[in-house]
Amino acid sequence: MSNFDYVLFDFDGTMVDSSEGIFKSLIYALESAGCEKPSDETLRKFIGPPIYDSFRDLFGFDEEMIGYMIKKYRERYRAKGLEEVSVYAGIPELFRTLKENGIKTATASSKPTEFIEKILKDKGLYDCVDYIGGTAFDEKDSGKTAILNRSLEALGCTDRSRAVMVGDRKYDIDGAKGAGIKTVAVLYGFGSEEEFRRHNAEYIVNDTKEIEKIILGD
Repeated sequence: MSNFDYVLFDFDGTMVDSSEGIFKSLIYALESAGCEKPSDETLRKFIGPPIYDSFRDLFGFDEEMIGYMIKKYRERYRAKGLEEVSVYAGIPELFRTLKENGIKTATASSKPTEFIEKILKDKGLYDCVDYIGGTAFDEKDSGKTAILNRSLEALGCTDRSRAVMVGDRKYDIDGAKGAGIKTVAVLYGFGSEEEFRRHNAEYIVNDTKEIEKIILGD
């Protein structure tokens, strides 16, 4: 018997490395507003939170300016960023194995659902996922727990002890705790072991084989 029946996945930094497109689109948006290129550390912090929160918290923009920045960011991301994505090693095999074992899967991401769907289709992974959980383009209140709850409900999960979240940032861990499920934190994304331990992730792994072992058991 598997340890879990339902597995939710963050998208950026967990299923795919979309950093090139995200970073270039962020720089494009900032340059359009006359801002300097941010540090590499700031660029990495941009991945994880809802985009509205990132522009507010990392750059201090007001609501009107945030709206402009999001528009410019998505202008470039839609045109080029969607192509600047690579699937992490082992992800296709992991999803096939989970499906073969009757495990239900979903994304639970702060990324717009339309973008997730496009990338999954382009990478041949669309049919591997039972539900695509993301956000709407005009959604400001896209807290991670709410996103996880929607994905769990869509999968028909009634026993949350049988569900787990796989992610690469503290937002995934905190969101999972809010939804009453455990977290597998991956070190190959944009978080760190220190971050994961500080937010009390139940599992910390290096690769997809370790994810598979936790979900399916020994």
